[in-house]
Amino acid sequence: MKVQTRLSLFCSIIFGVVFAILSLLIYGLYYNNVEKSIYQSLKKTVQITALFYLEEDELNSKDFAKIRKQFEEAVSDSYYQIYNENDQVSYGAKPADIPPHILDRIRKEKQLSFSTDEFLCNGIFYEDNQGDFVVITKKKKEDLNEQVNQLLWVLLAAFVIGLLAIIGLSRWVSHVAYRPFRKVIDQVNSISTKNLDVQIESPQTKDELQDLTDTFNELLNKLSETFIIQKNFVNYVSHEFKTPLASILGNLEVFSIKDRTPEEYKQLSNKLIQQIYQLEEILNILIVISDLREDSDIRTQIRIDDLIWEIISKISNRYTGSKVRVNVDILPEDEQLLSINKDKTQLLMAMFNLIENAVKYSQGNTVDIQLSKKEDHLCIAIADKGIGIPSDQLDNISKPFYRADNTNKIQGSGIGLSIALRILEKNRIKYEIISEENKGTTIILIFSGT
Repeated sequence: MKVQTRLSLFCSIIFGVVFAILSLLIYGLYYNNVEKSIYQSLKKTVQITALFYLEEDELNSKDFAKIRKQFEEAVSDSYYQIYNENDQVSYGAKPADIPPHILDRIRKEKQLSFSTDEFLCNGIFYEDNQGDFVVITKKKKEDLNEQVNQLLWVLLAAFVIGLLAIIGLSRWVSHVAYRPFRKVIDQVNSISTKNLDVQIESPQTKDELQDLTDTFNELLNKLSETFIIQKNFVNYVSHEFKTPLASILGNLEVFSIKDRTPEEYKQLSNKLIQQIYQLEEILNILIVISDLREDSDIRTQIRIDDLIWEIISKISNRYTGSKVRVNVDILPEDEQLLSINKDKTQLLMAMFNLIENAVKYSQGNTVDIQLSKKEDHLCIAIADKGIGIPSDQLDNISKPFYRADNTNKIQGSGIGLSIALRILEKNRIKYEIISEENKGTTIILIFSGT
């Protein structure tokens, strides 16, 4: 069942229940008021009836004429009976249909309103010089039922008309209210894997629909970025594997042309081993990227200063003429800060990428590495005076394969920094990147946990 239909059904059910409850209340209140009104009328009628039959001998003709007129007006649609002391009807309709115990009760209470199967009644005990009498006036319950039945039919008609109206109005209102939903659904149905760059038009309704649309647009952006990353990832893997594989294949093809000396075999094997190591290093990078080792906990005690010198040695061989200056501002009593318990392979990969980027993008300027103590934690700052990162692109540099616009002339794949930052996050190492275009970049690491 569609939400639109469900909403119409719920509105109709709620209206029906509320109207039924209100109708019962109205019916009950009206019934009680009409019954009370009839009893009040019977109280007046019973007094006039008593005066008309029992006080004729004590009133003058003028006063009795007034009583007669009131009696004829009041008693025209009512029944009356006047009982003597022997419970016999002296005046009024016969046969008597009032049980003796009710007559005794009227004599005791002086006045009583009661009902029988057919009548609503009111009786009084009237003391006269002719004797003691019980005067009773009655009105048929049919009169009461006729009045309340009219209200009942009015309420039933109002219920049917109101229910039909609420069904029609709720369907119309829900149709109007869900028009933005249908528009969004049509736009979502038009999306395919080939056009994830599209955006759903925001309805600007400032409600849950707009929140849902904005959230879906954010999801589309993330999916689009993921597809781009996957595409770049394939290109990166193809490029990185292609070079060593082509080299291995070329060496083997050339080597198989003629017989070789044992020395040549040895040289070829060494070269192939180096290229296989290169492939293994690429695989390790891919493992980190895909988070296949996310749950691993391979930790060893590492001297961070020794690790940095090892990295600098490797970078110096790759980038001849690079200048890296290390300043260890750690007092002897704080030397334990230099020993950390982390995954050495991952940390080496992260620190290598960070320092290599600093050297590569400093364009021959000196790179400063500062080790210091900050709030009882080890702090490492890697600062270069290179090309820097544009401020509007600083938030994107953690994305895999993303490269800033000013790095086009420098060779790179855009994956090293994202790997490094991902490793830092996995190892709970806080970092901050401060950069200004054409002035340099500083990356600050805080080793706050074990």
